[in-house]
Amino acid sequence: MQTMQTLVVYDISDDRVRFMISRVCKRFGLARIQRSTFLGYLTSMQRKELTAALRRIIGDSDGNIQVFVLCRADLALREVIGKPFEEYAKEDLLV
Repeated sequence: MQTMQTLVVYDISDDRVRFMISRVCKRFGLARIQRSTFLGYLTSMQRKELTAALRRIIGDSDGNIQVFVLCRADLALREVIGKPFEEYAKEDLLV
């Protein structure tokens, strides 16, 4: 089963919704790379399940979630400028 890097980016103003999105991303094994950005390997089926879960969470809330599939070549072009994001020790931090 082939996995691809999946990038999830969101801009949500509601703290509760934002927290739920981050919990779901973590449950799917994605790693936080920015405050509102997660990255990790998912199969096509896992990505569909994640997308469905995210749709249920955001519902009619303001804001948006974007899910990108990145191939190895695209990811190799990534440049990280500055210090890498470090996950906060406090798990329930709202970001």
